[in-house]
Amino acid sequence: DVEIEKCKDKELSEVRNQKIGFVFQNFNLLPRQSALDNVALPLQYAKVPIKKRKQKAKEMLEMVDLADRVSFKPTQLSGGQKQRVAIARAMVADPKILLAEPTGALDSKSGLQVMELFDTLHKQGVTIIMITHSDEIASYADRVVKIIDGELYEGDAQPVTGGDEHE
Repeated sequence: DVEIEKCKDKELSEVRNQKIGFVFQNFNLLPRQSALDNVALPLQYAKVPIKKRKQKAKEMLEMVDLADRVSFKPTQLSGGQKQRVAIARAMVADPKILLAEPTGALDSKSGLQVMELFDTLHKQGVTIIMITHSDEIASYADRVVKIIDGELYEGDAQPVTGGDEHE
């Protein structure tokens, strides 16, 4: 319900912090911070009091099955664990939209765990927009749109238009 084209920089920052979660392929975790502090970071930017943000970050780590890793630094975590910390960080502000390139750097077992987590989040009402090169990962989606030579296609190579069937 926000026309982002009309937003000023501060308003855009608020939208990104409160309405959209980002999960990057390379995790983008702060190397000297614990998993808990990495997850709590968006709440710090949102000026949530420290006690509340630590509690919420802990809940998110529990959600991604990493309650036993709260004090671990990224170098002490596997790739799949780093990705789950990144997902917890993306979800800590309860966004309605999650933009993700979730599995490019993961082995197949960790990728499956991430997709199961995304399925759970989707069932809780989160819209997930994924970018992937994997047909297997794309098969989890309700809708698949492909980009071929800069053009959008859906299903069996049907061009995606702006909604006007006569274009």
